[in-house]
Amino acid sequence: MPEATTPPVPRRAVLGGTLALPLLAGCAAEADAPRGDVSTLVGAIASEQDLIASYEAARAAHASLARRIDPFLAHHREHLAVLRRHYVPGSGDRAGEGGRIPAPRAQQIPAEARAALARLREAETRAANARAADAGKADPGLAQLLASIGACEAGHAAALVRTS
Repeated sequence: MPEATTPPVPRRAVLGGTLALPLLAGCAAEADAPRGDVSTLVGAIASEQDLIASYEAARAAHASLARRIDPFLAHHREHLAVLRRHYVPGSGDRAGEGGRIPAPRAQQIPAEARAALARLREAETRAANARAADAGKADPGLAQLLASIGACEAGHAAALVRTS
């Protein structure tokens, strides 16, 4: 009897983050971040908080952009929720772990909508690069999650080039 095979997942679904986050989050959802990964996890959480703050500020300053940027904002809220599930409150209180989550930073958004999109694109590119670097130093479960988030952020940056 031939073995049943699962059809391949379209590359777009994985890179777009719509499928990757739930799948990868499930891989690592069984355990909290190992002690050595706490500072990496906190950095990723802070980055997501800052991206959310940037998108919310851009949306408030340029209501006309809402339709274009709301899907990205929703993705970042999902990323943040998944990352927070891996964070154990108080785990960063131990010396050397660097685990206190900072408050989101206030974001300055340019007055021109095109410049605001460019600022968001730059933030997405920085975040994607940071997640790739983080994935290289994290334990496998967290590395998968960070790589997935980074791929989604890279996709956002590319999409923002097309929308500006």
